[in-house]
Amino acid sequence: NYVKKKGTGNKENNNNNNNLLLEDLEDEAVVNGITPTPGVLLAEDTCLCLRYHPHTPSHSNLSLSIDFSNVGPSKISSITLDISDSINTKLVRQSGAGGLNVPFQLAGGQTSSYTISLTLQTVYVTQRLKGNVTYFVDREGDSREEKMVNFSLSLDLTHFMVPNVTCSIKKFEGVMTEGRLDKNSATNIPLPDLPPPEFIASFCGRFKMAVVEQVGGAASLYGCTVRSDEICVLLKFNGSLTVNVKGNDQLLVNSFVDLVNSAKF
Repeated sequence: NYVKKKGTGNKENNNNNNNLLLEDLEDEAVVNGITPTPGVLLAEDTCLCLRYHPHTPSHSNLSLSIDFSNVGPSKISSITLDISDSINTKLVRQSGAGGLNVPFQLAGGQTSSYTISLTLQTVYVTQRLKGNVTYFVDREGDSREEKMVNFSLSLDLTHFMVPNVTCSIKKFEGVMTEGRLDKNSATNIPLPDLPPPEFIASFCGRFKMAVVEQVGGAASLYGCTVRSDEICVLLKFNGSLTVNVKGNDQLLVNSFVDLVNSAKF
């Protein structure tokens, strides 16, 4: 890709319906004239702002709706999006190579959405993908200015946890006593400023866990990944916060603990 002017920016139930073929993605990719709900900021420059909304992923496929917002007065056209493939993660492409040609133009102030799909070998390792969007800004007369905005896309384990799970005490006890959750890890973090009930709610919202039981200074939590791997967490409030994690996959358990250690509550 050649660039005349460059702007950079790096500001952020197993649903079989998401296991889409590329043709389905192309048919459903464009939603013109939308009023978007706030997504995660991906990148922006003086002309274009990108935000994304992850869909509930399937076993090895993650779809993202990307909102393209023209924040300037001039028309934007010839938009191309590309994400560099890694050993683990690949962008589903229209022709097997090169970027994706985004099938719309943007008038000044307009926002439209486009859906992309990523295939992953493992979902239990945090991915940090690099990408870019190139586009043309139509200036007065017949002049056009080509621009590029770069971005970094971080995909961690929370993208692949099933939302809104539920778990009874009986089921939780069965999971814990059957012996299939034979991998474990633990960490201690400083006590949060929030009262325990508020912290537990925040923890569950961040990591897509369900509260099974809360007794005194301890709480039992349950979660499940899109690959049907279960994870159980015991929180203990006692001078510091101890987080004990059990699962059937050591990589899953270690990734969860790493996320807890890096989280800011």
